[in-house]
Amino acid sequence: MGRKKLEMKRIEDKSSRLVTFSKRRVGLIKKARHLSDLCDVDVAVIVFSARGKLYESCTGSTNRPVEDKNNNNELSLIEITQLEEYLDAALLQTRSRRTELMVEYISTLQEQEKKLGEDKEQLEKLITASEDKQR
Repeated sequence: MGRKKLEMKRIEDKSSRLVTFSKRRVGLIKKARHLSDLCDVDVAVIVFSARGKLYESCTGSTNRPVEDKNNNNELSLIEITQLEEYLDAALLQTRSRRTELMVEYISTLQEQEKKLGEDKEQLEKLITASEDKQR
């Protein structure tokens, strides 16, 4: 039996919202661990709850920018700044790679467009030659 399609909107019932957050957070971290294991990559997941509580998970040799020393998940201004710098660097790297992949994809599409144009010209010549023979 399949699942029903879930409408993506805020869950109004607070209890249901908290249960969903908890289950999805655990599932997200589990998926990140699987991605790390399967693809041999470092993965970091950072989740802030609605109340500002920090949940984090790292795999591999990823350097953790914030170490929770007092175990109460309250971050100092310096730690937040370090985290922000770390995230900015990761975002910059991700955007750079995305741009690189997009340029490669555009190049591939342009090659396909050129090939299709050549194929179209050949087909038009064949059609013209066929029409000329029928006359």
